[in-house]
Amino acid sequence: MNPSEPTSQSAWNNHYTRSKSRLGYPDENLVRMLSKIETNSKESTAKKNALDFGAGSGRHSNLLNEFGYQVFATDYTENAIQTITKEYPFVKASVTGNPPYSFENSFFDVIVSWGVLHYNTAELAKQILDEKKRILKPGGFLAGSVRAVGDTHLQAKGTKIQTADLKGAYSRFYTLEELKQDLSGFSQIDFGYTERTPLGKLEERICHWIFLAKL
Repeated sequence: MNPSEPTSQSAWNNHYTRSKSRLGYPDENLVRMLSKIETNSKESTAKKNALDFGAGSGRHSNLLNEFGYQVFATDYTENAIQTITKEYPFVKASVTGNPPYSFENSFFDVIVSWGVLHYNTAELAKQILDEKKRILKPGGFLAGSVRAVGDTHLQAKGTKIQTADLKGAYSRFYTLEELKQDLSGFSQIDFGYTERTPLGKLEERICHWIFLAKL
């Protein structure tokens, strides 16, 4: 993750010390997106570069490797990168804070940004997206998800998360129009929406916009 405030950084570092926070399975929506990219690509992905941005426990780094990419991973927290380095030694993992980033222009064919942008202020999210466009190849893809308006799972008061594991951390909740505005620099964008309830908590809603954007 790449939160925007010191309180957030501390919360996320603690978050990744908990074994239940280390998700092992990829999101099925991302699997479909990567399959779509592969189906529409005229070239093999064997030597292509992919970035798992805000990689967390590395579950999508592993998925990108299975799709044949050379995988790079970045995260805001030391604990997350330590986990990835230990569990997935084939990934080139590094701690990355706010932009600018050290990657070369037009370096990546695919960037995954799953559950990341909403943990940043609107201004910082724009800076991050500008950097992603810089390091993404023309015709490359950004696959991502953000929290949507209507989410109650984080128990947020305004932009402050109230759940025990991330209390005090920052989160925005996107409308579709806000997301479209943030991604306006891409040539083609497909949007989707997901909503689910945690097991045993039917009164809660976990809401996300998902998107696949082509530069």
